[in-house]
Amino acid sequence: MKSIGMSKIGLVRQRNEDRFYIGDSFCIVTDGMGGYKGGEIASTMVVDTIAADMQNWQTVSVDALRQAVAKANTAVFERVQATPALEGMGTTAVVAYVEGTTLYWANVGDSRLYVFHEGQLTQISTDHSMVQALYDAGELAADDMLQHPQRNVLTRAVGVGPVVDIDGGAKELASGDRILLCSDGLTGYIEEAVIEEAFRKEAKDDRLVEDLMTLVYDHGARDNVTIVIGTID
Repeated sequence: MKSIGMSKIGLVRQRNEDRFYIGDSFCIVTDGMGGYKGGEIASTMVVDTIAADMQNWQTVSVDALRQAVAKANTAVFERVQATPALEGMGTTAVVAYVEGTTLYWANVGDSRLYVFHEGQLTQISTDHSMVQALYDAGELAADDMLQHPQRNVLTRAVGVGPVVDIDGGAKELASGDRILLCSDGLTGYIEEAVIEEAFRKEAKDDRLVEDLMTLVYDHGARDNVTIVIGTID
């Protein structure tokens, strides 16, 4: 898998609490939250902990991915316990590992994983957010999710408790398929159909990242945004 990523501070933000990491076979995106510099600390710790763990792997599995995220959760939680000023900090995390044509993934929070296959963009991860819970309960229409005042409220995050429930799975891909990992700075403001159309129009991943960033900034870039795109060999 060949991957490229970019992270930029939003136009109304003072610091970028997003982080990403690209390894030979895996990608990670995190979006931190909470307290003075707390989000930056949490998102950086989680990326560093997961990446260090995954670099030593000989084989990959969904359970191994979950365990890596769980280890990162413990690291952040223990940091908060030792430093009360950091109380409330945490982060999202979405991780993708490609072995051959098999995609293994794990996520916590509302940073997302998508697969683009034969012209169609499909969301693989599920958001752990208030608006997703309201939508699942039939109390919120899909068209209203991007405008809801609680769209940034998470129901799960890495580091806010001693344990965290981690989603994960595996999916078979085909050569030429593309994956997208991103923070909600993209999906919280740009409709999925618009993102899908950008994928259809641009075959080069580096230019696609730029195109998606332009869309975000054209819409005001009210949040930090991180985008990682990979193409399966």
